[in-house]
Amino acid sequence: MDFKSFFENLKEKIVSLYEKIAEYCRENKRNAILFTCLGVSVLLLLILLLCLPHNKKEKAVDKKEIVLTEQILVPDGPEIHTDYSISRETKDKWDDEQTGTWFVIPGQKDIDSLEKANDNIINDIIGAAP
Repeated sequence: MDFKSFFENLKEKIVSLYEKIAEYCRENKRNAILFTCLGVSVLLLLILLLCLPHNKKEKAVDKKEIVLTEQILVPDGPEIHTDYSISRETKDKWDDEQTGTWFVIPGQKDIDSLEKANDNIINDIIGAAP
């Protein structure tokens, strides 16, 4: 289909549509006037809504200054035990006193328990592998 025939076909359809509308308006003048007024009203309303600026009015907030009538009380914090130190200097090595207090030489039962726990972890990982 070339452009010339396309435009001729389009022109025929537009003329046909215009003739149908004109014939309807001649037969039903009252309805035609009503639809025309309604269409123009809707079009004007849309133009009016689009052209008006949409400024949202912010509500005026009354700013009141806070006046303290009583002294602010700070709540009590958690108690800190006197034998607990929050921070300390770390040393490179423990001295004999710290070693005796904190270091325990593991027995065979402790080593076997640790070995069994590690084997269970390894078996869980390997068991899921294909």
